Amino acid sequence: MDGPPDARAEHDAVPGPSAGVAVGVDIGRVRIGVAVSDPATRMALPHSVVERKGTRRDGARLIEIFERVNAAIVIVGLPPGEDAAATTVRLARGFAAWLATNQGRPVLLVDEADTTVEATARLRALGMRAARRKRIIDQEAAAQILARWLDGAPAERVVAGEA
Repeated sequence: MDGPPDARAEHDAVPGPSAGVAVGVDIGRVRIGVAVSDPATRMALPHSVVERKGTRRDGARLIEIFERVNAAIVIVGLPPGEDAAATTVRLARGFAAWLATNQGRPVLLVDEADTTVEATARLRALGMRAARRKRIIDQEAAAQILARWLDGAPAERVVAGEA
């Protein structure tokens, strides 16, 4: 039986990389790392760090970045859900829900396990000193999150209004 596609299923579908800038976001308690893809979504590049000042102010700053880079989709890192990290999981899910509700781009969650470790190793390999690494580690971790999605990592779509 042919008919119109289920609108809810279409809305909940998880988009994959396609032409258009994707933005990776690493939500932390102190800072938010931001990375962007090239327009062809082939590579993830560290972009910036936003110092936390509260969800609304942080969200407004991120939306400005999304608009400036002409973002088509937002990829938020989701920490592993173990006991000690439960607070960070709630933080990431809550912020992703805020973004999904307050701006018009699709928002996806991607596993961010070990991205900070990978980012630290990459920056050390580049010979970067600890003080400099500390200032930019969050944007490098965001690039790791975005790269995972670009490489086909599973993602969960965040529905506006759901926390």
